[in-house]
Amino acid sequence: MQRGYQKVLVLVVSSLLPLILSKPAEPGDAFLKGGLIFHPRDSDIATRWLVDVGSDYPVNTSETLFLGFDILASVYRIDVRDPSQTAVVARGDGFINIKYKSGRLGARPYAGGGIGLISESFFVSGGNQWLSDMGWHVMGGIEFRSITLELMTQRAFGAEPDTGSNTEYSVLLGFVW
Repeated sequence: MQRGYQKVLVLVVSSLLPLILSKPAEPGDAFLKGGLIFHPRDSDIATRWLVDVGSDYPVNTSETLFLGFDILASVYRIDVRDPSQTAVVARGDGFINIKYKSGRLGARPYAGGGIGLISESFFVSGGNQWLSDMGWHVMGGIEFRSITLELMTQRAFGAEPDTGSNTEYSVLLGFVW
């Protein structure tokens, strides 16, 4: 992890800590979502599944501002330079985020973003590789009772076009309780 990213992480955590400690903990909204991953560099989405679990905790009395976390995991195959080979990618990402949700009406739109760790393990015959970097994600969606539909974008801070870690888009459907 580069020095600049450590400073950003310390700044964000230290600025959010007073919000967390300013009032007693209230029950949060836990969620479980599943969906598809889209990469701008590929058109194949058939095997790109994603699972997202986490929770959001209200930080104001009107329960419109939430501090939470997301843990995302996926395993999928990709093509490598040698057309006779494929690689298996195992993803594990973790984010701390803040969300704004509209008041408690029937349908509850929300939007938010956060920072965290984006990691990928590539398993290819002849050698394995693990890449990790700090990154960001932005999400928006709608909750209707206990169902949620979400669109999410994420990218590593240090992503370069030749590393394969470009911006990633996901559409997720799941449950909130």
